[in-house]
Parts: sequence; structure tokens; C-alpha cells
Amino acid sequence: MMRHEYAAADAPRFDSCPENRKGTDMLRKILGIVFVSTVMFAGDTLAANWFALQNNEPTDAKPYTFWGFIQPQYVHNQGGAVNGMAAPAQVQGYNGQPAVFNLVGPDADHSSEFQLLRARAGVRGVVPGSDNAINYFVLTEFGNNGLTREKRAVFTDVSLNFSYIPGARVRAGLGRLPLGEEALQGIQVLDYINFTNATDNLLNERFVSPYVTTRPTAPVLGVPMGSSRMVGAVSGFQDVGIEVYDWFVKDQWELSYAVMLSNGNGINFSDSNGKKDTTLHLRVAQVLDGKGARREEVMAYVWHQDGMRTFSGSDYKRVREGIGFRYFENPWRISGEYLRGNGMIFIGPSPPFNDVGGGAFEPVTLMALQSSNKVDGHYLDVGWKVSPQWEADVRYDRLNRLTNSAFDERIFTTWTLGAQYFYRPQLRMTANYEMRSLKVAYPGTTGSSGTPPAQQVQLTNARIIGDSMGNRFSVQLTCIF
Repeated sequence: MMRHEYAAADAPRFDSCPENRKGTDMLRKILGIVFVSTVMFAGDTLAANWFALQNNEPTDAKPYTFWGFIQPQYVHNQGGAVNGMAAPAQVQGYNGQPAVFNLVGPDADHSSEFQLLRARAGVRGVVPGSDNAINYFVLTEFGNNGLTREKRAVFTDVSLNFSYIPGARVRAGLGRLPLGEEALQGIQVLDYINFTNATDNLLNERFVSPYVTTRPTAPVLGVPMGSSRMVGAVSGFQDVGIEVYDWFVKDQWELSYAVMLSNGNGINFSDSNGKKDTTLHLRVAQVLDGKGARREEVMAYVWHQDGMRTFSGSDYKRVREGIGFRYFENPWRISGEYLRGNGMIFIGPSPPFNDVGGGAFEPVTLMALQSSNKVDGHYLDVGWKVSPQWEADVRYDRLNRLTNSAFDERIFTTWTLGAQYFYRPQLRMTANYEMRSLKVAYPGTTGSSGTPPAQQVQLTNARIIGDSMGNRFSVQLTCIF
């Protein structure tokens, strides 16, 4: 639901193309690059990357190692209740209520709350007798977040990794998708508490099913949308499938690739429609110093994902892609990414409140289904290591949702000021202050010709709701064991 300085015709857009050709052409290009790179980048691995860290074990790894982390946090939302919404009466019933974005997720019960956001524990190691060619990774989640919204504990990773084919390692099972950098990196080393608007909306997929109610629901006056209910967990950037990947090193340069064929159903082990997602990722890095999750490097990457989602008996194309960079050389870190997508765009509850019952509209989750629906966003992040223990961070991110519809477009922007204190490598405190904004891209003018009265009322109410979005303060402890 968003936008910025662009006029409608000037906003970044997806180009129209046959649905089957785009992914195939990109796959051929990446595989061609990989083939050439296998010859060019001969030699020993200089330093680890995310594919190595998450999928592989060191040569001296044990048959099993227990591992995990916890992230307790406190969140305070400054946004208040919504007031001043106009007719109809079914909407006015929510005057005096806070919008869900001003409540602490995932429960959305309070504006301020202490909670154990994540508590993950698992085991990883090499399979005895495999000569370190087969390793495994199992991780479970017990915290209070979108992954555990229906179950107290879920698997986030259950995978086997095979390193028999030179230039083509294979991972099978439930694991991380090779998407953008923010979604790909381990959550325990994320420099901020919350994801950017762009990554969360485009890549942290919500799964829905059709929903019909006898109660009144808010009319959809813009692009057609599916009336639905969320089912199961969010994707958490995970999926079940087979990933082929590897990395190649020459001097200080490292080229990595990944191709993953997956179910497109998140952490669920079943396939909801029998159609597979294809995710492609290519990155090149100049390693400056160090190794592991915080090695110093200059890196650029590009990725693409497409698949089909089934809703009410019909299939809809879902495409996501992005390009980004990262520069990290102590004491500075600078990174950014541009993301875009079309089809199966999650809008959220409409109206965006907890249900008050009575004669008010029933909040119904909306999904913009058709591939003509478009979204794009970007972020820029800067970090400065003030001392060995202190780091200062600032990040700007923006999401332009439904850029194909002037009536429906909404613009989410957030400035995040952050500080990190490293007690020791496995124990870190993070504090964030997020200055958040939600704007109607084209609010129009009350009574203007060409704007139907019902649409103008809805735009006015949307503006009032968006203006109620408040800033958010969060503090979080990360303890890795």
C-alpha cells in the first residue's frame, strides 16, 4: 500500500513477458556462468559464505553438535487509537481502537510487551562413515512468532547435505531459500531487531485460504482481491526442496551460486498444489579479511524466484526478484537491496483492527492475487563499529505496495536508529528506535470530480488509519549457545 516521489507512470515496474520464458532464460544464464566459473575459480576456499555456513560442516566437525539461540525482547509502540473515521457505521465502530500495526506481534494484544520472540535449538554434524561428504542440520523453534502462530514448536530446518560432485553440492529437505541478503543470513546475526518492510512483505510469505462469512465485510473498491484467512505459519524464508549450490575462489575473489527447486509451502512438509518454485541466486565477492558471518568483504548479488499459488481452484503466478550489495570493512558496514514482485501480494486484514464484533465490519485478510498486481521496495543500511563492543546503526527502508493501482497504492517508510553492544561474541544486546510512516499514495481531494464518493470515503479512512501509525522502540538480547 505505498509510494514516494514518483508519479504513477514513473514508478519502477515489472516488464510484461511470457511467464515460462523468464525463469528459463535466467536459469540458462546462471548455469552458463557457473560452468565457466568452475574452470576459472580453481583453488581452496578462502573464507565462508552463507551457503557454506548454513549448509556445510568444517572438516573437523563431530557427528553431532548441539546448537541454538534465544532472543527475549521488549517492544513499545507509540501509536495510539484511530479516531475520526467517517461512514459507514461498520467502520466507525473501530474508532477508539488501535490498528494492528500499533500492537506487538504476533499476538497483537498489547501496545507494549515483554516476550520470548525466538528460542531455537537443534543439532548438526557429519554422518559417520561418509568421509565428511554428508552432513545434516535439524533446528526447532519454540519462541512466540509467526512460525509458531498455530503450534508451540515447529521445525525450521531438517536437511541433509551431500558434497560428492565437484562444483555442485546438494542440499535436500527443509532449509533456507537463496533469496536476498536480509532473508538469507542467519537471524541470530541480523544487525536489527525487525526486518525491513520490503523483505517482510515480499519474501516472508503468508499462506491463505479462501474465506466466506455471513457478517458484513469492508467493500473492495480497487483491484480485485481474494477474501481469505491466514493458515499455518509464515514461511520464515524457508521451504522444502532440493538446492544445488557451490562457491569458487581465485585469489581474493569468490563466486557463489544456488539453484533451488522447492514446494512453495514454507515450513510445511507437504506440497499444497504440486507445482514447484524455482529460486536462483548468484553473487560475487572480494574477500578483504577474516571469515565466517562477519568476514570483511565487498559483495554484490542478484536473485530471482517464481512459482504458482492456488487460490479457490485457480492458479496465480508469484514472482519475486532483487539485486543488492554489501561492503564491510571495519569499522564500517554499508549494504542495500532493491526488491520487486508481482502476483500474490499480501495486504493483511481489512479493516486493520482486532475484531470488535457487533455490527462492525469483520476484518478479513486480503490477498492481491493476479500477476498484474505489483510491489517494489528498497533499503539502505549503514553501520559503524564505534569500539570493539559498541556499534551504531542507521537504516532507511521503503515499500511501495500495489503500484499498479493509484487507488490502492500505499507507501511504508521506516528510519531505524540502532545500537548494538557485544558483551562477548555469543552475547549481544540490540536496541532500535523505528520512525514509521504509512501513507496513501494518492489521497485525492474530498468532493473532487472523478473520485466516486464511496472511494473518497475509503481513501479518507485509509489516510486516517495510516496517520495513526506510531514509532516503535525495541530492545533485544541475543544469546547463542
